[in-house]
Amino acid sequence: MGDRFGHRFGDRDGHRSDRSRRHSLGHAAPDRSRHPFEPGKLVAGLVILGVAAAYGMDAAGEWDVRPEIALPALLCGLCVAALTSALTYAFRRRSSRAAPDD
Repeated sequence: MGDRFGHRFGDRDGHRSDRSRRHSLGHAAPDRSRHPFEPGKLVAGLVILGVAAAYGMDAAGEWDVRPEIALPALLCGLCVAALTSALTYAFRRRSSRAAPDD
């Protein structure tokens, strides 16, 4: 019925809203193009998920996870994530310096 009169239900003033950029609650979707990909955070997340999965398997009785192994593995994995973040920062800083100013 709303399409017959040139507007849809729920639209204000007869204008179509851009539903592709809105959440289901009506809030504007965040602009994801502003934030660069950060591989250090990905590595840290995967390390933490891996240790959590190991402890979950231990709680289920499938594995026998010793803290003497899991905690140093977590520490080493987070150090790798920090190194990845530092290298990413250095690479981006170097590439932004090398880029000509517009």
